[in-house]
Amino acid sequence: MSDWNLFLIVDAEPEEISSAPPDRVVALQGRRLLPLPDNGYQLLLAWVAGPRRVVRTPAPVHPDQEIADAFVNSYLVEAGAPPRPAGFSWYLDLPAGVEPADVWRLVDTGGEHGSRVDLRVVRQAMERGLDTLYHRA
Repeated sequence: MSDWNLFLIVDAEPEEISSAPPDRVVALQGRRLLPLPDNGYQLLLAWVAGPRRVVRTPAPVHPDQEIADAFVNSYLVEAGAPPRPAGFSWYLDLPAGVEPADVWRLVDTGGEHGSRVDLRVVRQAMERGLDTLYHRA
């Protein structure tokens, strides 16, 4: 995959199913989805999952968007992904019976909080975790 433009844009407002972060779940056009906030880690998860498993909706640009873009995009580039386009909210498909905690457990690198992070290791953990997630469902 080589382009964020391959990710489907849905021009609709998602419906809340569960609103307690980090276990928030929404429904959009018959899909059960995990919202991915605009940060490097969660958008790397979107990139790794790919356009078959992630959709986006238009979102307002924030006054500090340039700062967010710099942090998010530097994280993505360091992890080997291209910068993401601003102005969208991103959502990951949740297979039936899978909860957000299952996703986070599967993509965890097992590193200690505060320790140095190698984003290649993070990306590899995401690839393995998502492979497990979508092949068991």
